[in-house]
Amino acid sequence: MGNRTKVYLSRDAVKWAIGRLQRSHPFVGISFLACKKAGLPVDAMVPMSLGNLTKAYMEEHHRLDPQSIFYFQPFKGGPWVVRKYPSTSLRPINTRTFGLAFIHEQKRWGFHEDYVDRIGKVVEDSAGHAPVTLSAAAIWIGKEETWPDDATLSTVIDSFIVKYGITPREIEVLFVRDDAGSSPDSLFGRDPVDLRALAYEFGPPPDAPGETQGTLASLRLTEIGPARRFDLDFGRRLTLVAGDNGLGKTFLLDAAWWALTGNWAGRQATPVVDSLRKNSAIQFGVRYAGKPTHKKFSSCFDGRSRTWSDVNREEASVQALCLYARVDGSITVSDEVRGSLRAGDRRSLDVYTSDQVWDGKGGEIEGLVRDWANWQMSHGQEDDTDAYSTLVQLLEHLSSEDLGPLAPGAPVRLPGDPRTIPTIRFTYGDVPIVMSSAGVQRILALAYIVTWTWQEHVIAARQVGREPVRKMVLLIDEVEAHLHPRWQRSVLPALMTVGKLLSRELEMQVIAATHSPLVLSSIETDFSSEADVLYHLALRDADVTLERLDYQKYGDSSAWLTSPVFELRHARSRQAETAIEKAKKLQLAGEPDPSGVRAVTEELRRCLAPDDPFWPRWMYFAEKAGGGI
Repeated sequence: MGNRTKVYLSRDAVKWAIGRLQRSHPFVGISFLACKKAGLPVDAMVPMSLGNLTKAYMEEHHRLDPQSIFYFQPFKGGPWVVRKYPSTSLRPINTRTFGLAFIHEQKRWGFHEDYVDRIGKVVEDSAGHAPVTLSAAAIWIGKEETWPDDATLSTVIDSFIVKYGITPREIEVLFVRDDAGSSPDSLFGRDPVDLRALAYEFGPPPDAPGETQGTLASLRLTEIGPARRFDLDFGRRLTLVAGDNGLGKTFLLDAAWWALTGNWAGRQATPVVDSLRKNSAIQFGVRYAGKPTHKKFSSCFDGRSRTWSDVNREEASVQALCLYARVDGSITVSDEVRGSLRAGDRRSLDVYTSDQVWDGKGGEIEGLVRDWANWQMSHGQEDDTDAYSTLVQLLEHLSSEDLGPLAPGAPVRLPGDPRTIPTIRFTYGDVPIVMSSAGVQRILALAYIVTWTWQEHVIAARQVGREPVRKMVLLIDEVEAHLHPRWQRSVLPALMTVGKLLSRELEMQVIAATHSPLVLSSIETDFSSEADVLYHLALRDADVTLERLDYQKYGDSSAWLTSPVFELRHARSRQAETAIEKAKKLQLAGEPDPSGVRAVTEELRRCLAPDDPFWPRWMYFAEKAGGGI
């Protein structure tokens, strides 16, 4: 057997656990568990400092913001407590409130032989405290661990019980096994949770700086584009827009980019001439971590100057790395930290054509071919920026299941080309990247530009004495472009999680447009109603509408094609659809003409496969109608 896939407890699961623990006593959740993990004996004492023990335990499980002097604790009295909490607030709780649960003398501690009932009695008598939910405690403790892909909630609970030596009597008195039958909606995910961002949802620590790093929360477009009005609320993690050609998917991405950066990636959006007298406006909201409300901004179109009114970009800034991958292969990058190094340019906005992504742009970017070769040749040397390692990880992460991992081969020289050309290693041999397929080239370009953007940002942040940002926003148009159906099944989940390969603290927001049912089905196991949204652009009575849909699991791609997202009557050819509709019309007729039934039968034979599921229904009808088969 090969290596088994490892998964992590999901964000929904950890958030659920925190919610269940908020009324539990911190002694049971911290001091008691710290003692259990350390193997504190019963009716005997060992040399130990209870203060140091609880402090080390909180360092391991409660340091969710490394830049803060505060611990996050999910129990009653939280969420943020000072670093001295173990030696100040917990100390009197341990030695006085629960002192009778221990036997101790100077620097020696042990559990009293009746410790379980004594702890249970104190908790029971403490007003406003609830028993500790066993599953919630297990999820909290296991929030950073990896789990086998066949793990269940019972796996997590059993692991907690074994590691901490929790006894049946302790479970009976100090824990509750079933919390009214409730459980988290989704238990596992493929990537670790951004615990800092999750903790900030319960409020930032007192020493947190004013949060200016955020993501796009909403977009309102009035009298601009193909519809009179667009109202779009973005998911914290993923926003997917599907719909027919020409209804505004790319337009929405362009407008979202303007809201994020204050610049248009291509041509500026303007109202049509006959609507200039109307009130054309763009409104958008920014979501900041730890803040319950969104900050909103608005811009109106001036018909005389044909420009949009200024938005205070100092206030509207999301201070995130922003990338926009357009369907023509061009990529636009926006980085405020790099912009601070350019005189008079607050935000660095770099627009690169597809050729420039590959071959470079003088004074700005070396391009995929040169950077890849340079990174590979300098890998392991003193001046190594580790860009090559990052690129290799991203390539493997974004790989297709049919091609196998995209791994670099040995660089080569091509006749007539002065450059050293990187290669991709396939099962049949190494292929120079400039000769790879269109699908492979798009993934190579995405992996490269993400790596390059992050590396340049880290260098710029170091130069200006700032920490790298913790937010990245990726806009991608037609995410499935050039990709085989097998690749379409994996590319979006992979893109949603590339941030964690760059930095454990990097939170990513993806805004994507797609025509592909396989892209929609690829996120069936990962879609979260709390963090993700799905929109559908449709033409209703000559009016374009933007509809927010409840995400449902349809399974195979044919079911997605006939779902409200794509609205096909049948997942077949157009000719087959026409023939089946004729057949259905005949089936509804009171007395169908046998000659008409025979004609439709012949048409069905031309359009349908011999084993098409429509045949049994039609054969029964045709025989009864006298049309034969």
